Amino acid sequence: MFSNNNIGQNMAAAVDAEIATYRKIQEEIQKLRSDQQILMQQQSENEMVKQELALIDENDNSSSNTIYKLVGPVLMKNELGDAKQTVDQRLELITGEIKKVEKNVKDKEEKARAIATKVQQMQGAMQAAAVEAAKAAAQEAAA
Repeated sequence: MFSNNNIGQNMAAAVDAEIATYRKIQEEIQKLRSDQQILMQQQSENEMVKQELALIDENDNSSSNTIYKLVGPVLMKNELGDAKQTVDQRLELITGEIKKVEKNVKDKEEKARAIATKVQQMQGAMQAAAVEAAKAAAQEAAA
């Protein structure tokens, strides 16, 4: 009788460990999704800046088309071409980071699905073992 109880405890501990792993992966997915939202916001902001820079005529030298860049607490003049190049580079970097985060989310979700399936199988095995133990106990009591 102790061996069946011990096996059940071991199985329950294994299920608990898998569930803890599953929860940890879910937390990681949540953090990745939060990071993804931040990156998408940055991408949107940079797209708006790119659209605004596209409206400026490069050949017009009027002061209304002067570009300033915030460097620390100081506004510094910036060339239009440099500003456009900087925004394009930022967009490339952000797009690459978004793709990495999406891949990580997909990988983590697959891992979580695999663990969920494993937990279901383990719980099914525990229920089957409990039924067998109950049958054995009933037979011992009848004998």
